[in-house]
Amino acid sequence: MCTKFVLASDLSKIETRFNVRFDPGTVEISRLYSVSCADYSYVITSENPNVLQVFKFGMTPFFSTEPQNLINARAEGDKNSRDDPNYNGSKAIFLQAPFKKPIQSQRCLVIADAYYEWSGQQKPCLVYLQDKNRPFAFASIYDRWIDPVSRDIFFSFSIITTVSNSLLQSIGVKRMPVILSKSDESHWVKSSNHLSDVLRLLAPYPSERMNAYPVSEMVNIPGMNDPSMLNPVGAKLQTESNPVRISGGYHPHKEKPQSGVSWFDNK
Repeated sequence: MCTKFVLASDLSKIETRFNVRFDPGTVEISRLYSVSCADYSYVITSENPNVLQVFKFGMTPFFSTEPQNLINARAEGDKNSRDDPNYNGSKAIFLQAPFKKPIQSQRCLVIADAYYEWSGQQKPCLVYLQDKNRPFAFASIYDRWIDPVSRDIFFSFSIITTVSNSLLQSIGVKRMPVILSKSDESHWVKSSNHLSDVLRLLAPYPSERMNAYPVSEMVNIPGMNDPSMLNPVGAKLQTESNPVRISGGYHPHKEKPQSGVSWFDNK
């Protein structure tokens, strides 16, 4: 799953990285060290691929009679209920009513610098891309909902998830958000692309290009937004100069804490 993520890059860096301009009709977002359900975040849509917009995390389908918070959408839909990492069947997200229309015509990139995951021991970890590859984009979908009472219009998004890679499996995590490679981002938001072309992009990000380390329980506090949330309280899951496959599970209590310098501050 993906319930919380980090959006800490400066607006100018995001504009440059994704070659977009910020929508002047919206309010700039301050650094968020824990974007959670109902928070607002930056997106780039298939409708306006050159504009950086602000939508709510947690999608409400257009046909809903009341607000919903669908934060994640399974790439396999109702298939692969056991989250088999070797599943190679249909990406059946398009069969689920809330996602049928969005996956075909309302796709978006959700901008992030990292995200949080919880190990099998329910210990929070910060998951990020190696080689200072930030910000990056989650493959996501969005919808436009009109409040039946007030007639106000709301835009919101869901992050698409798939089975986890070997790095995350090593700490007992079964699912992960779909992180797009830079070369695939434009394909994801290209509205003319056939559904089959975009569904093939819904795959786990390579383990050897990712890493993670345990962080403070502070992440579990609702509304907390502090840069110290990114600070490590233990060692990275793998050595980045020579990545290795993790086996035998992850035991943060056996790790020696690193320095107080977080991954984000390591320029």
